[in-house]
Amino acid sequence: MKVIKKDGRLQELDLEKIKISILSATNDSKELLNESDVKILVEDINSKMKEVRKNGEDTSSYEISGIVIAILKRDGFSDIIEKYVGYEKQ
Repeated sequence: MKVIKKDGRLQELDLEKIKISILSATNDSKELLNESDVKILVEDINSKMKEVRKNGEDTSSYEISGIVIAILKRDGFSDIIEKYVGYEKQ
């Protein structure tokens, strides 16, 4: 699956980048997640992206951010969402 970046470039989906952004948000939040928790979150995010983009169609960084936020919200990580959104704006 390819990702349409904010500047219009296409890149292969890199789940490691999602993991790093969640870990960065976690480090700045009041909630603590360990590597195993983040791995599960990234797997859930990847599954949801595959569900939304069934045929491996391109996705966008905006769509990925929305899915990350939805999964974090579903699991009750509101403080991490706040930091993640701030991280994404940088």
